[in-house]
Amino acid sequence: MNSSLINFVALFLLSIIGIFVNPESWNFWAKLAFKLVVVGGIFFFLYQLWGDYQEQEEEEEEDELPDEKALIKDESFFENRAALLARALQKNPEVFELLKKQFSVIWNLILPHNGFLLLMLPKREIILLHKLVRNDVFRSPKNKPIPVLDLVDGAHGFLVENYLENGTNLIPFYNPEAYVPRSFLAFKTELEKELNLYWLFDAELVDFFNEEDKTTINKINDLTLSYLDHVLLVEKLKEESKEKSKMLELARDVVSAKSLKTAVSRFSEFLAHEFQASKLTIAFRKNFDLNEARGTIFYAIGKEDPFKSGSEFLLEEGLNGWVILKNRPYLLDDIDKGEYFVPRFSRQEKTNYGLRAFLSVPIEYQEQAIGMVTLEDSKPGKFTVLEKEKLQRYTTLFSQSINRIVYENQIGG
Repeated sequence: MNSSLINFVALFLLSIIGIFVNPESWNFWAKLAFKLVVVGGIFFFLYQLWGDYQEQEEEEEEDELPDEKALIKDESFFENRAALLARALQKNPEVFELLKKQFSVIWNLILPHNGFLLLMLPKREIILLHKLVRNDVFRSPKNKPIPVLDLVDGAHGFLVENYLENGTNLIPFYNPEAYVPRSFLAFKTELEKELNLYWLFDAELVDFFNEEDKTTINKINDLTLSYLDHVLLVEKLKEESKEKSKMLELARDVVSAKSLKTAVSRFSEFLAHEFQASKLTIAFRKNFDLNEARGTIFYAIGKEDPFKSGSEFLLEEGLNGWVILKNRPYLLDDIDKGEYFVPRFSRQEKTNYGLRAFLSVPIEYQEQAIGMVTLEDSKPGKFTVLEKEKLQRYTTLFSQSINRIVYENQIGG
């Protein structure tokens, strides 16, 4: 029996006893004990009901949303539908409200006892977006496999099981001593191969769900999919528009610079705002000679270390030099591996001064690397493939400015 119902019945019985039992003929201690039991019991069960109400309120606020930043490690944001959906759910309340309304429509159609809306992200990470469930039977499914999802996949996205022996083996949401599902209906909204919504509903009675509801539910699902495809397209266009605006701003400020000093200053200011790294370094081959085997740090800002503006280094001795020599970008989650670390500028280095994450791309002149721009951070894994792609696009514009300035012999300006 529901704990709230038990508390309510006990409270009702105590109230009846307090009203109709007359203890006037009892001795003092009996009357005192009677009053303490009745009044104390009423307060106790009122407190229990209040606690049940608070738990219900907290459960309703438990809706979980995916983390956009955790989804952008492996591919461009423009094509990452999981990250685009995460942003839409986080930034646009209307998207999440629409999903909950669709959930409510289906709920009122099939009238289940409990229901869940799950989001499966790449690498089969499961997020419980929304639920309607009795609080006294629910337990968190976090970090547990949900076998019924494989059954839904195997049933081509729509499943009705009306004679479950023990539904808690398939649906790890319940305390099996309090509730055992006997019927089950589920379907999925497939946004792409590894990005799906799963709609799960169950009942404690056998033969509860109707297969004939499939046609109506599929129509609702098609509308949901159409809406989400539109949402993802809008998010993609918004992100592309935002990125183009940044590129135009950078082009205006950097490509139009009349001197190297001005171009580097504006470029560095833009990167500092965009990436917020612990250290930013820009270096060029010595004397801007494409055959030179040494480099010179032109600009450095951020965390203190010996490698400041004007410092020279051999290109073959450190990671920054390799970027120039090999004319290729480097992205490392952590250059510090305990006692061993990758030297940044020189084989003589004994420490990386607390800098861990490393991202560097070459600055090109006449299709060869004439320098590099490097971002470093004290937090391992700070930079992603997305940041690398951004830095490459921004540095391409900066390289165009360098090409023009070198061509016009304004290096010393």
